[in-house]
Amino acid sequence: MLIGAIDGGGTKVLTAVLTETGQILARRQAAAPTADVPGYFRQCAEMLAACAGEAGCGVFSLAGVGMNIPGMVTPDGYVLGSPSADWGRFDARPLLSTALGIASERVFFENDINACALAEQRFGGAGGDFVWITVSTGNGGAVVANGRLARGGGGCAGEFGHLKVERDKPYPCGCGGMGCLEAHASGVAIARRAREAGLPDGTDARKCEELARQGNAAALAVYDQTGVYLGRALAIAANLLNPSHAFIGGGVSKALDLMLPGISRTLSAEAVPQCAGLEVLRTRLGYEAALLGAGAVCLEGLR
Repeated sequence: MLIGAIDGGGTKVLTAVLTETGQILARRQAAAPTADVPGYFRQCAEMLAACAGEAGCGVFSLAGVGMNIPGMVTPDGYVLGSPSADWGRFDARPLLSTALGIASERVFFENDINACALAEQRFGGAGGDFVWITVSTGNGGAVVANGRLARGGGGCAGEFGHLKVERDKPYPCGCGGMGCLEAHASGVAIARRAREAGLPDGTDARKCEELARQGNAAALAVYDQTGVYLGRALAIAANLLNPSHAFIGGGVSKALDLMLPGISRTLSAEAVPQCAGLEVLRTRLGYEAALLGAGAVCLEGLR
């Protein structure tokens, strides 16, 4: 059985055709025109069709298609809002199914980080209760409890990016709040603190990581403080949910070793002892976590 996967992002789109075991047969990536919503979904469909052709099949022969949305969305494709894509409310299912030329019952949707958690379960071997947090341009999260994705009463559970982690000197967040994890522990926040620490102009999260690995004290401090903020969010999750694991994904997760000291200190200080044993690991799925997540969304929908 072959399935389609669309990882819809606020700045780029990835598409793939893969097997039900997670083997990627064909893959495409391109910038995303989020300002033109119908055009965005047409581009997704065109990219997936190209992948299907490369894999030796057609879109019609795919068992189904799963798509990640970079924001809050219901499983049947009603987008509730996406700050990173600057989207409000709209129904994505007819846009995608029409662009693909397949029945709407064969397309499935999920928040991008929820999708990562589903992929960690299906393809990464994660079991039990865990949380999944991305550290990238922004911060997102997902909760798996009793082996199932927690959605909440309105379908918006797991918004780790908007936990309050700084109250003394809070920064504004794109959600309109102050002191959110996303305002203090995202890739954008790391770049801002790097500039404030006196590192060279243009230092982004990746360059800050390079400097830290060269022993630059200011860069090391930036990543340690990022760990403190992540630790505060994880301590809230530990006390509230008592998960056994926290998986960290996103581009900045490559620097998890630089953040772990701050995470560990903060967990020890702020989580109750009975819950502080939370094991923090980088995702086993690497850069393809979200793309595999879209595949997992499709398989969940078909099931």
